Amino acid sequence: MLLASPVGLLALALLAPSPQAAEPSPPDACETASPQLVLKAEPPETPPVVCISPDVPLTLRFDTALQPGSVRMEERERFADVSVGQRGVTLTPPEKLKAGERFLLEVCFADDAAPACASFLLLAHPALGLSQVKVFREPRPVASFQEGEKAARAEAQQCQQEVRQLRDERGAPEGLRGVLASGLMGERGIASKDLRGSYTEAPGNALRVHIAHSYRAEDRVAVEVWLENPSTLPWTAAGAVLRGPKGEVLKPLPLWQPEPVPPADAVAEEQKPLLRVVVEVAASEAEARGTYTLTLWDAEHKRTVTLGNITFP
Repeated sequence: MLLASPVGLLALALLAPSPQAAEPSPPDACETASPQLVLKAEPPETPPVVCISPDVPLTLRFDTALQPGSVRMEERERFADVSVGQRGVTLTPPEKLKAGERFLLEVCFADDAAPACASFLLLAHPALGLSQVKVFREPRPVASFQEGEKAARAEAQQCQQEVRQLRDERGAPEGLRGVLASGLMGERGIASKDLRGSYTEAPGNALRVHIAHSYRAEDRVAVEVWLENPSTLPWTAAGAVLRGPKGEVLKPLPLWQPEPVPPADAVAEEQKPLLRVVVEVAASEAEARGTYTLTLWDAEHKRTVTLGNITFP
């Protein structure tokens, strides 16, 4: 589908300046958490953070064997499953997991190298839970250095790409001229898909979803969600993530939300109580295929919105 009315409105909105948009929140611990940890001989003052989310099993893989019977975990009974192997620990977080909850996990190693034991702080997050964390004790094998270097290069390349995109967008014209100048149009235009009737809402969502559309442009996809706020406090999205069918995580570019979603009761009858949030992700034509789950959260990680069965045109 070529650029049509709803897509044109989205493109205009994305490219138009928005002085009323909320300032992005600083990155939290889960946004900067690494899937690789290195343990020093001297234990750190605070344990390294490993983020967990409901319905996302986590496996910690160690480069040395664990001492049998040495794994200790706070509130272990709350977890659906905790399995200990020779060189790993796999756990399934509780379904009723509150954002910000913390659990201390301790393990000890079977050999005589330092450190003899290690602690990890499991931090609950609505959506940025890791599925696997690799843990190394110094000295690290050459293969681990190469793997870490490869991951660092990929992350740096992504950051450089985002910086170039932001610079390009700052200097681009507005309106349809901006869409053309950005290169997002491509030869086949911008495709859109009405997700009403197909997406699913998670129980306990803080806001009600009324309308949702997905879009695919040249090397980009986006989800536009119109929300109604039944609570008594305004709501602003501080972060979002798309989790794919195999558990892969697609972190978006900076969110676009014109203004906080006000409480529905505080909006005049002649005004619509719906406001939107647009989540955009850098993705090639071959990427972002299949079914995704979108999770949005506020600065406190307490009021979340989760939509399942998100697909792109």
